[in-house]
Amino acid sequence: MRSAWSRMRRGALVAGGVLLSVVLAGCSSGSAEQNGDSAATTTGKSPSSSASSSDSAIPSPKDATAVGVCELFPQEAASKLGVQPQGRKSENDISDPGSYRCTWENENATTTVSLSPTQGRSLDTYYARESEYVDFERITVHGYPGVRSNKVKPMESGSCGMHVAVQSDQLVQSFATVPSDDTGSAEPCALAKKTLRLSLPSWPAAE
Repeated sequence: MRSAWSRMRRGALVAGGVLLSVVLAGCSSGSAEQNGDSAATTTGKSPSSSASSSDSAIPSPKDATAVGVCELFPQEAASKLGVQPQGRKSENDISDPGSYRCTWENENATTTVSLSPTQGRSLDTYYARESEYVDFERITVHGYPGVRSNKVKPMESGSCGMHVAVQSDQLVQSFATVPSDDTGSAEPCALAKKTLRLSLPSWPAAE
């Protein structure tokens, strides 16, 4: 029952994010569909954002698209986080067509984390729209710049999404959900950030 309820809750979050992106007309393409985090892909590919103001902050560029999406989270890292070592690959919804994410669950499927790389988008896409998010924070992970940007409050929704820049025009999103019984007490953003901390060092260097 808890597993079924968890899946229903995650489905509702996805549906809510898609509905919100439709209402926002023109802001419906992004890699964080669950929390309504829908930065336009066309914006990410514009000349201005390809010369991102955060370029100099990227210490050693990596290429998260050089391996399979489910290879981004090593088995030993999954074990440390308490999720199953084998992830599930799926295509992102209409907010970011043609891209994929991999999702890892705990044994009861009540806690999930996912990673999703996006090419052709910079952090400037999110910096420019800071006022649109109720939860916004610039972050760093192992020295790599990133941004936490959610259109619903993580502690109220039980979910959190954030991005880290591994190249000037390549981001990796981490998205986490906590068990419904823990919503309001467990910090989903801590889980999303820990996923990045555990996985980022293993990503291949950019050529």
